[in-house]
Amino acid sequence: MNILVLGATGNTGSTIVNQLKENQVDFGIMANDHSDTSKLGLEENQIRIGNFDDVASLVTAFEGVEKIYVLTPIHPKAQEWVENIVTAAKEAGVKHLVKQSGYKARKDAQSGPIRVHAITDELIKNSGLDYTLIQPNMFFQYFYLNLETINAEGNFYSCFGDTALSLVDINDVAAVAVKALTEDGHSGKTYCLTGPEALTSAQHAALLTTASGKQINYVDIPKEALIGAYKQAGVGDWLAVEFGEMFEWFTVGDYTSVTDTVENVLGRKPRNFTDFSQELAHSIEK
Repeated sequence: MNILVLGATGNTGSTIVNQLKENQVDFGIMANDHSDTSKLGLEENQIRIGNFDDVASLVTAFEGVEKIYVLTPIHPKAQEWVENIVTAAKEAGVKHLVKQSGYKARKDAQSGPIRVHAITDELIKNSGLDYTLIQPNMFFQYFYLNLETINAEGNFYSCFGDTALSLVDINDVAAVAVKALTEDGHSGKTYCLTGPEALTSAQHAALLTTASGKQINYVDIPKEALIGAYKQAGVGDWLAVEFGEMFEWFTVGDYTSVTDTVENVLGRKPRNFTDFSQELAHSIEK
């Protein structure tokens, strides 16, 4: 196989896997074990086992691979894991890393995960390997996480205030990633990906109301309340704080700007939130 996808069982990774399958591309994935891979519908020889903490296992998993999609979760060891991936990739003879980052990631971001993205983006740029950086804004699919309160109360909650965000559809992000993995001409590129417009959370609520026929409202809450809600949901104290700080950063960082990168790479317009609202409406209980 020429292509290996890391983080393949997550939301973005599994979407990339599905698109690679649809395009009949010869590829594989790496996972810690086989426990979560059955849902991907892959052949046994498409699955390699490796551990981000174990460089030797990564070297073995990367053998014979030319391009790797690098996607690591938000985690205290995320920077170390990318460092290990780069070390192993160079030892295994990998030629090209396609890394998922954060939208316009900056080292001075008031968000730990975004700072780590900026640091590891620079690491990959300086690695001597060919690279493509995929920097998407927040996904439309975030709204699936709000379905519980939307269905129970008709409300969704966050700390975005009246900031307009140029959210993007995860399928468009995956399609750009597949292009970078399967075509030439993407080396040395940084792709900042957004949808076609920037909307406030109140505007998102209005579009969801129209699509579903149910009154849906956005309720703005302080960052501390959002962190408390994530803790109550069981995501863990560290991750809850990181989510809260990241969402607050979305209101002061440059997450309103709209790019034409999706259209330039794919040759079509990116999906808009009105269309996504029609999809989400099927899961909204009236």
